[in-house]
Amino acid sequence: MAEEPAGAGRRPGRGRRRDVIAAVVTCAAVAAAVVHLVRPGLSIDGVTVVLLAVAVVPWLGDLFDSIELPGGTKLQYRQLAERVEAAEENSAQAGRTADDASRTARIALVTRTGDDTVTPGPYADTSAGPAGTVERLADEYARVRGTPRSPARTDRMEQIFADLVTVTRQRDDFDVEAALTSPAPGIRLAAYARQYARPDGEYLDDLTQAVLDDEAIAFSQYWGFHAVVAVLDKVGAGRMRVDHVAGLEACLARLPADSDRTIVLRRLLAKVHQAATPR
Repeated sequence: MAEEPAGAGRRPGRGRRRDVIAAVVTCAAVAAAVVHLVRPGLSIDGVTVVLLAVAVVPWLGDLFDSIELPGGTKLQYRQLAERVEAAEENSAQAGRTADDASRTARIALVTRTGDDTVTPGPYADTSAGPAGTVERLADEYARVRGTPRSPARTDRMEQIFADLVTVTRQRDDFDVEAALTSPAPGIRLAAYARQYARPDGEYLDDLTQAVLDDEAIAFSQYWGFHAVVAVLDKVGAGRMRVDHVAGLEACLARLPADSDRTIVLRRLLAKVHQAATPR
């Protein structure tokens, strides 16, 4: 999962860019006045004026809505710029949604058949037994989280989560409640993996609270949201507590608009709101 850039809405620094553009326009006007004083006989035809106006159009959108050229031609360049920005944002959103689908598809390969005999991947050392395997995977997750951010780091964490899905779904004695309240992020991730693979409405409240508390750990919370979605798909989105809905909405407001978690959380809340709408 990619790390999340801060900020949302209109581009940061827009006001600063407006000031810079205004300064450039002022300097250009002063320079033109100086040229006129130095060479008053210099002739500039209408074609030159039009070309100069077109050249500065892309830079004036922060100052004016439009400019009317000789002959009545009117350029609505701020509207054009906003349409371009909207198209870029839609394209980026589509890319993030595709990335989310790709990640969940990779994890789904582990549980697609419901086969409890699937062998864990390379990060799961099963020599210590099921309980020891979960602990080792949790420790490995903590170790990998401490390394510099990179695509390889994300790939390792996703493999660890996939292994946790495989191992925890095979354990009937896995203590979900204890894992959800564990101080170790890797153990909580194991609980999310278990609920993702074997959703159980009995733990919905504890699961939702744990996921809300994991906001500082983007990777864990991302898969925690997926686990909550899995539980709601099984027991019905109407089971979500009102205070937890409020907590999820508050969390959504704090997350960057282009965050991976935002995509999943919006989908989660859409299920809840749809269930609450009278039919």
